[in-house]
Amino acid sequence: MTTRRIGTIGATGLALVMLVGCTGQTMPADPVSTPPDEASTSSPSPSSTEPAPTATAPTDTAPTDTVTTEPPAAATPVTIPTDCTQIVDEATYATTFADIPLNPVEFGLSGTASGAKTPSDPGDGASAIEIIGAADELSCYWRDPRADVSGISVHMARLDPSITGPLLEGFAADGYDCTTTDGGRACQIVTPDPQYPVERTQTYFVRDDIVVTVDQTNVPTDDLIGSIVTRLWG
Repeated sequence: MTTRRIGTIGATGLALVMLVGCTGQTMPADPVSTPPDEASTSSPSPSSTEPAPTATAPTDTAPTDTVTTEPPAAATPVTIPTDCTQIVDEATYATTFADIPLNPVEFGLSGTASGAKTPSDPGDGASAIEIIGAADELSCYWRDPRADVSGISVHMARLDPSITGPLLEGFAADGYDCTTTDGGRACQIVTPDPQYPVERTQTYFVRDDIVVTVDQTNVPTDDLIGSIVTRLWG
């Protein structure tokens, strides 16, 4: 910012101004008195200095509206079903499982639609598959006792993401194909059956704290994970 310097007029300068201003004019013989009103309103002498008025900022500030931001609502925990027939919608269930016996007693299962299971402790040194299996709260198995190895199972578990994250990384290191899908992460591996000319597909899907495991051999499905996600989170 450039500072302008304003000089003051001294006595000599004032006299010169007055002489120049009075050229050609006759000065009155007697001094003329100034009326009281004019004296009170006359401008101050140029030799006097008067500080410029300073604007004073108002001390009161306008009130500011306070906007309260509500915290985001916590996500509603997903409920793991206890009935195996409720893991997908009716139409998907009919086209995928309806012709296959559910939880057949021939394999030591209940023979009912109930798949409720109590989680257990996997123990020290458990593998990723064992850790997930021990956390299962739902276990459903469809298999015809007359079939060789054809069958499909669906399990659901609840595990903290701090546990499932490293587990999925381990699956990827073991050759699983891991992708982001349906709002979560899925790892899948396809292997040939050692005895029959069919393939076994194992899929682990994780979203939030839910782990869905699908293990199928010679049982084709059409976006089963997507149907399960729609049922649980939709």
